[in-house]
This record gives sequence, structure tokens and C-alpha cells, in this order.
Amino acid sequence: MAAAEVVSAEIPKNADSSDEALLSSYLGLSFAVFLGLLPRGSISYVTSLQSRARVLSLKLFHAEDQLRQLRSRRAEDSKANARVVEIFAGHRLAWHREERRLRDLLGASSSEIAALKERVDELERSEADLRVSVETLQREVSEREEMLEFMARGAEGDDFVEKEEIREELGEYSGDFTGASAPEGLDPGVPEVEEMAMPYGKQMNCYAGDFSMPLSGFQDNQYDSLDSMYHTKHFVARRESPWKVDGDSTGVSAKLKSLDQELSNLEKVGKGDLSKIPSLLRKQAKRYQSLTGKIDDLCRKMQTSDPCEPTLSPEFRTQRQTEFLLEAFRLQNRATKTRQKLNLLEAEATKSYLGDELVGEAKVSTKRSLDSIRINFKDIQRNLEIWLARIMGDLEGILARDGMSRVRDYYLSQLSRDPFVR
Repeated sequence: MAAAEVVSAEIPKNADSSDEALLSSYLGLSFAVFLGLLPRGSISYVTSLQSRARVLSLKLFHAEDQLRQLRSRRAEDSKANARVVEIFAGHRLAWHREERRLRDLLGASSSEIAALKERVDELERSEADLRVSVETLQREVSEREEMLEFMARGAEGDDFVEKEEIREELGEYSGDFTGASAPEGLDPGVPEVEEMAMPYGKQMNCYAGDFSMPLSGFQDNQYDSLDSMYHTKHFVARRESPWKVDGDSTGVSAKLKSLDQELSNLEKVGKGDLSKIPSLLRKQAKRYQSLTGKIDDLCRKMQTSDPCEPTLSPEFRTQRQTEFLLEAFRLQNRATKTRQKLNLLEAEATKSYLGDELVGEAKVSTKRSLDSIRINFKDIQRNLEIWLARIMGDLEGILARDGMSRVRDYYLSQLSRDPFVR
């Protein structure tokens, strides 16, 4: 078995060696035939061919060296190009992002520009509407001012006529008492008469002064103090609208009643021509009663037709308030004329009673009545003027508030529609 395996292993080796020997023989034979067929002059070319072969091999070596260098450079260039491409890709991505951001910003800017244009158009329309409203309000104010100025000019034009009428009326009853003589048994230069004349002379043509007279000559006489009536002056609730009160609330009615009583007392004391002065004072009291009644009528009309009624239209409410304001203005002018008549009447009464023929207790009673009448007239005049001033001030405030509230409401309505105002 072992011998058979050795023989089978040696058979392929012998076959391979025989093939190689056969190939070598063939190659040698073919080379010999080739050499034999070569021409005789071809051997000289062997050296040249060998030199060429060496040159070519050298060139081949250089070419391979250059090829290796080119390959290395190509690899480096490839790496550099890859880095360049990577960097360029990064920049391109950043450029795309910036381009996208700028496009978004451009779109937002375009939207904002469109919104601002709409806002500008809306503000221009609002400005035009506000200008129209302001022009309307200015026109209304100018019309009211013209109406008030016209009435004021008419009232000023009538002042002179009123004063002349008053002087003529007083002239019918008041004479020149400068030449009146004192009764027999009395000294015209008695200090008591001088003491009475000095304060009365100082009070002539001066309503704003103090109407009370010094009582140094009458300190021994006991009578009621006039200060106890101070609580009846202008008793008007501050939180109540001035047209929601009447003459009783203002203290005018009580003053008029007290004035009527004092006038009755003065008429009982007066003698001769001096009885004309109480009649003039009573006419003045009737003027105040008439003025008080007209103010009460105005207040009742304002209570019946409230100028602040919210259900009325703004135009009708403004017209009604303007009518009430004009009526109050007329009453104020009448109160001013009544005060002027009172000033003239007091001056005439002062001159008349400086030369009277009253003596003793009658003179004291007359003086007390005159003091009380002056104070009552003063309080009535002041209360009526304050009452009218409050009514006019309240109406003017309502008119101004309504005008400003309309402008403010319109402006706020415009702002409420503005998306940019929060």
C-alpha cells in the first residue's frame, strides 16, 4: 500500500518535469532557427537595440515616477477638491438659509407696509371726520357766542334808558332835601345828626360796601340782632342741580317775607313826602319778587324738560340747553338792572332820610327798618345772582361736556377699530 502511494505521488512529478524539458527544448530550437534565419548584418543592431532598450527603460522609469507623482498630486487635489466642495456646500447652505430669511423678512415687510398703508388711509379718514366734527362744533360755538354777544349788546344798549327811567321815576318823589330845615327846638348841628350823616354819606353810590350803620349812638336801645338771619342765606344743596331748587331753598322767599314786613313798618313811621320812599322800596321788592318768580319758572321748565335727558338726540338736547342758557342770560341781565335800580334807590333814600323831620323813637325805628331793608335787599340780590350763576355754569358745563364727549366718543370708536392699539 505504501509503495503504491509513493508511485502514485511520483507519477505527476515526472509528468511535470517532462513537460518543462519539452518546452525548453522547443524554445531553444525555435531560438536557434531564428538566429539562423537572421541576416548577417542584423547582429550589429543588437547593441543599438540594447542601448535603446536601456534608454526606453530609463524613460519608462521616469514616466512611472511622474505617474506616481501625478497620482499623489491627483489624490491631494481630490482631497482638496472634496474640502472645497464641502466648504462650498456649507456656504451654499448658509446662503440658502439667508435667502430664505430675507424672503420671509421681505414678505413680512410687504405685509406690514400694506397694513401701514391701510392704517394711514384709516387715519386720514378719521382725521377728515374729526375735522368735520371740530368745524361743526366751532360753528355751533360761534353761533352761540354771536347770539350771546348780540343779547349782551342789546342789554348794554338798554342800560342807559333804564337808568334814565329810574332817575325820572325817583325824581317824581324825591326832591332836594339839602335845604330842609330842622324842626324848632332841635339843633341841626347836634353830634347825633352828624354821626348819622357820615356813614350814610359814605354809602352813597356804593353797593359793594357794608350796609350796616354804626350803632354808637344807639347802644342803649335793645333790639333783635340781624346776625340770627344769616342761616337763611343761600341755602342750596351743593350736590343738587341748581334748577332742582326753588326760592324757598335759596332763602329768597324768607328774605322777601321779612322785607315785606320791614316795609310795612317803615310805611307806618313815614310822614309827608317821606312816604314816597317806602313806596319806591316796595316797587323794588316787587321787582325782586317778579325776578324770583321768573327764575322759578325757568327751573320748573328745566325740571319738566330735563336738559340732561339721555334719550334725546344730541342735537335736540344741545338746542334745549342753549335755549335754557339764553333764558338764564336774560334773567341775569335783568338781575343786573335790578341791582342798578337798587343802587340809585338807596342813594335817593339816603339823601331823603338825612333831612327828615323824624325825632326820638321814630328816628330809631326808621333807622332800624332801613338797616334791615338794606341787608335784605343785599342778601336777595346776592342769592339771586348766585342762583343764576350756578344755573348758567351748570348749563355751560353740560354743553362743553357734551361737545367734548362727542369728540371723545368718536375718537375712542376710531381707536377701538385700530389693530395696532391695545
